[in-house]
Amino acid sequence: MSINEVIMSASGACKLIDSLHSYCFSSRQSKSQVCCLREQVEKKNGELKLLRQRVSRSDSQVRKLKEKLDEMKRNSFPYLNSLISQDCETPQLNPVMEPLSWMLGTWLSDPPGDGTFPTMKPFQYLEEVHISHVGQPMLNFSFNAFHPDTRKPMHRECGFIRLKPDTNKVAFISAQNTGLVEVEEGEVNGQELSIASHSIARISFAKKPHVEQITRKFRLNSDGKLEQTVSMATTTQPMTQHLHITYKKVTP
Repeated sequence: MSINEVIMSASGACKLIDSLHSYCFSSRQSKSQVCCLREQVEKKNGELKLLRQRVSRSDSQVRKLKEKLDEMKRNSFPYLNSLISQDCETPQLNPVMEPLSWMLGTWLSDPPGDGTFPTMKPFQYLEEVHISHVGQPMLNFSFNAFHPDTRKPMHRECGFIRLKPDTNKVAFISAQNTGLVEVEEGEVNGQELSIASHSIARISFAKKPHVEQITRKFRLNSDGKLEQTVSMATTTQPMTQHLHITYKKVTP
């Protein structure tokens, strides 16, 4: 039943009650008319009682759904809850970083990202991205990937994005849980950032084949979603697209 129907039912009951009072205190009305009105009022009261029960059940269902949704968020993205719950005041963005302000926020993959490379099977992944600042002339970032079915943690990456003052030159400094540390450099043009590896270092026991070059492109599309495309070259494969993912912003 719609809200308009609920209002009409309630309004009708109130009118009937007023009419009943008038009939009861009027000598011109017959007893049968009063009884008829009383039956109508009782019927309306029954309908209103049923409506209240339906509303109560709906409220209970909404609460249960919200609890289930909160649980799913905690299980799917274990780091997101702590990020959202931070209640400290955000400092003002350093003016140097204004050209990259469109990257700020917490982003979740929507839909899952796609991964491919000649030496591995195609795969999908979920990813949570947090790009923030503390008022310094740089952005802080973290990329946390999860298996789409098991939610098992996968690739992890964190670091900083710097912008050379009064230019569009950008440096992307990244440390990855694969044992790779790299600096990528490039340019920001509007709401698009293109960068390529400038230097790469790795731990002595990093798994082969070794990554030799990486390129990335970030862009904010017309739907307000953030896209990232990553390509790489290894000691055995030429430059090939490796990852593509689209993120939806969930917090500023």
